[in-house]
Amino acid sequence: MNLDIYCDESRLELLVSKEDGFMVIGSLWLQREKRELFKSRIKEAKKRHGFNVEIKWTKISYKMLDFYKELVDIFAEFEEFHFFRAIVIDTCKINFEYHQNNSDIGFYKFYYQMLVHKMNTASIHNHYYVYVDDKTNKVYKPLPLLKKVLNNAIYTGDVKLIEPRNSYENLFIQYVDVLIGLVSYGYNIEEKKGAKKELYEYAEQKLQTKLSVATKKDTKPFNIFQIRLDGDF
Repeated sequence: MNLDIYCDESRLELLVSKEDGFMVIGSLWLQREKRELFKSRIKEAKKRHGFNVEIKWTKISYKMLDFYKELVDIFAEFEEFHFFRAIVIDTCKINFEYHQNNSDIGFYKFYYQMLVHKMNTASIHNHYYVYVDDKTNKVYKPLPLLKKVLNNAIYTGDVKLIEPRNSYENLFIQYVDVLIGLVSYGYNIEEKKGAKKELYEYAEQKLQTKLSVATKKDTKPFNIFQIRLDGDF
């Protein structure tokens, strides 16, 4: 099976500043042969609501709240293969000595953790095509290295490519931005209010998932993994 994986992150600045808070990296997994069905549903929603700008968590307002609610509906109701996995990192617990005191190295190690565990649940040989948001790919060298390390680690299947994409031009990465925004909102925002609060509560009800706590390891299709940093990692 050919699987496309679209990735984005929230609150990357916490990794650099080492301030308290939770960074979230998220990934949307789609069967390549079915992705156009998913894309067409999103495009139909955009047309119906007259939404002509980039889909983005930070742009959520009451004016377009119904559109963003429909994006949640699409995820909950889409019957073809899809999966969302987010890794949540408590940045104040990171031991940067383990990452050569380099936040970029730490960042890609967390990317690895997000991807490898899901890949290693596969019972068939999958071909993976991973696309990351171009704005996070300031250091290009780790992408080929990440691909190599994943291919050495997964039990079955292979990673065909890991490439950056411009989120402004990629509808799926925009979609991931909203999904990770929901998780980040649940973990980081103490006082919830406004349109984002309404969308957050709607998503928890629609997805039947608490978005401020980790899910079980095998939870589908919306999975939240809060990595333990009790040791050196």
